[in-house]
Amino acid sequence: MKLVNVIVTGSKSSGKSTFLKSLSQHVFTAPEEISSEKADSSCAVEYGRMQVDPDTFLYLVALSGNESFQFIWERLAKGLLGFVVVFDAKGRTNETETKELIRRLKNLTDTPFVVVFNRLGSDQAKPAELKKEFRIPREEQVICCDVADRKSAKNVLLALLKVGVKQVKKMDGAAVAGSAVRK
Repeated sequence: MKLVNVIVTGSKSSGKSTFLKSLSQHVFTAPEEISSEKADSSCAVEYGRMQVDPDTFLYLVALSGNESFQFIWERLAKGLLGFVVVFDAKGRTNETETKELIRRLKNLTDTPFVVVFNRLGSDQAKPAELKKEFRIPREEQVICCDVADRKSAKNVLLALLKVGVKQVKKMDGAAVAGSAVRK
């Protein structure tokens, strides 16, 4: 059996739990909130599980994007497919916090991530504008999504997979180019 992790993160009330519930066959909430030693705060952690095929399970972990809880990301790194950053585009609350989270992800890790603009209306900014405004790297994806819709949420996971495959190909290409230079 193969286990693959995806961390779903974002600010409070962005749609993390809804995303998890729309995809998961089973959702578990940690019986206790996790506290951070760095800050006087705590967060609930939710886990979801989705069977991809008979031998592969996708574990979704929804937790705060607060920097104080970054240590949890590190503990879940083994088998990590990537991050899904959820932003409530309709309310546009916690915009600064989301931009800071994206900046930290870019600086912290090479792990792929996608940014979900949850409930983005047709009268609001377009994905290209949001990508520029939120300073999302070219390689990463911007996805407009209704996280409550299972099909829309599945498209987010497919986009994350595509970003991951691109990064692997880029790293393989760099390794081949590097080995050619060394010879």
